[in-house]
Amino acid sequence: MHVPTEVPRLSNQVETAARILPTCALAAAAWALAWLATGSIDSADWLPYASIAGLLLLVLLLTAVAQRPRRAEVAALGALAALAAWEALSLTWSAVPSLARDEALLTLFYAIALLTPLLTLRGGADRLLATGTVAAEAALLAVATALELRFGGNQSDHFYAGRLSFPISYPNAQAAVFLIGFWPAIVCAAHRRAPLLLRALAMGGATAIAAGWLTAQSKGGALAIAVSAVVLFAVSPLRLRLLPPALVAAGLTAAAYRPLTAPFRSGEESALAADVRHTGATILVLTAIALAVGTLYALADRRLELGRRETRLAGAAVAALTAVAVVAGAAIVLSRVDLGAQWRTFKNAPTNSASSHLLQLGSYRYDIWRVALKEFEHHPLAGIGSRGFGPAYLELRNSPDTPVRAHSFELDALSEVGIVGFALVATALVLLLFPIVSRTRARDPGATAAFGGAAYWLAHASVDWLWTVPACGLPFFLLLGAGNAGGTRALLSRRAAVASAAVVATIVVVLFVPPWLSARLSVRGQIAWAKRLDPLAVDPYVSASARAPTPRAAIPPLQAAVRKEPRVVELRFALAKAY
Repeated sequence: MHVPTEVPRLSNQVETAARILPTCALAAAAWALAWLATGSIDSADWLPYASIAGLLLLVLLLTAVAQRPRRAEVAALGALAALAAWEALSLTWSAVPSLARDEALLTLFYAIALLTPLLTLRGGADRLLATGTVAAEAALLAVATALELRFGGNQSDHFYAGRLSFPISYPNAQAAVFLIGFWPAIVCAAHRRAPLLLRALAMGGATAIAAGWLTAQSKGGALAIAVSAVVLFAVSPLRLRLLPPALVAAGLTAAAYRPLTAPFRSGEESALAADVRHTGATILVLTAIALAVGTLYALADRRLELGRRETRLAGAAVAALTAVAVVAGAAIVLSRVDLGAQWRTFKNAPTNSASSHLLQLGSYRYDIWRVALKEFEHHPLAGIGSRGFGPAYLELRNSPDTPVRAHSFELDALSEVGIVGFALVATALVLLLFPIVSRTRARDPGATAAFGGAAYWLAHASVDWLWTVPACGLPFFLLLGAGNAGGTRALLSRRAAVASAAVVATIVVVLFVPPWLSARLSVRGQIAWAKRLDPLAVDPYVSASARAPTPRAAIPPLQAAVRKEPRVVELRFALAKAY
């Protein structure tokens, strides 16, 4: 009996989809964290997603489909687990014990996200599809944002100081949730064997992502995407294939600079609303143009065949041009820019004299980094305690800014958890990046996408606080997991799977669920149970004060909250008002 070839092919496609589905679900969670939870860093908003991710991992471990991680991956996961434990321990010397605990839980959430693709993805095709889900998540977020700007209401509320602050109110984090998908989208658009429709969609997605970034006007994002481009083109032999779609996305976005940054120059609110609608329409038009260009490019690419020698020469030429561009750019900066004047500008507050935020060098970063380094100098080994930078900055600042973090994941680690915490972060990242770089050098498209996205994220997170925003951190760890996944692996033994499942179940039930339930009960006024479920939280006391029948009765709960976190200015201010 003749068996059609389509049957095994369909079976393989179903199996591939099943392997990709867990990573796709977590990418969808990242989209929801940005769109539905508005990028919130409040643990009550992201712990439900962490719990769902833990339950998903639990199912994978118990269904006998999980593969055994390699030693380096186990060591990286161990470093993240040790970091979480160290952050949890630091609550004993942190100014904000409840937030130190939340930071530990966030690190465990990221470890779960990292482990999921490691257990499920098999080969190069799986890696490419998994990184493509991160690109799709970022592109869909950009398009959804554009639709809201064009057709939604309250357009002026979606911008802060002329910069996109929707759905995430912090523009730099908003730019980051877009840009994390840029290089994965470019790799998909450049992949010759990918279906025509997928390549066109990837080109449109990359352009929507770039346009969304420009609307948010993140200088850190601009620096990071430039640095990642140099690194990626220097490391990847696929540089020649990546160049055309990257140029298309960058060129279309640059051509629309004026309409995409128009809200920054708007005057009255009516003008701002009109400019915002025009900005949304511009992103949608650019995306449509890129879809058409991507289709034509994919069709032409199918017919153009370069020999191995020509490909090698063209790739070397692209690498040489990249090096020349870097050297020439540095020479122009050194010869034409007054670095002393720019340094003085950087150390002071920004002004609104430029045509966009991208052209303003001034910020409070210098003072923020000064305080972080000072705290590290005074507490080099253990730091000041996780999430303790905010209260510390209020005591030592020379600016009116009130940052929660140090706007650099390296300085966050050094100042808050000291050399010990920084070493654990560095160990995990180095162990995860080395295999990705090796696969990138071996022309693996999925690893190339993961490397580009990771290089961008690390550069951006060095100048902005992205780690603390789950909508930004989750896609990064998915890329690291996808880039390492696959290869020849045995299935995880039954004993190891059950033991791991028990650990994950404990994390979800004992660590993730109680703080979330406590926050929910605080909102509902069930204060006693809220305190029992989360003894570290101050929210039950603040809620009890707000619900007090008399002003006098509102004082004792606030006094208790201040005793728990005496260095938190907001609590002391609330207590002073209560008196």
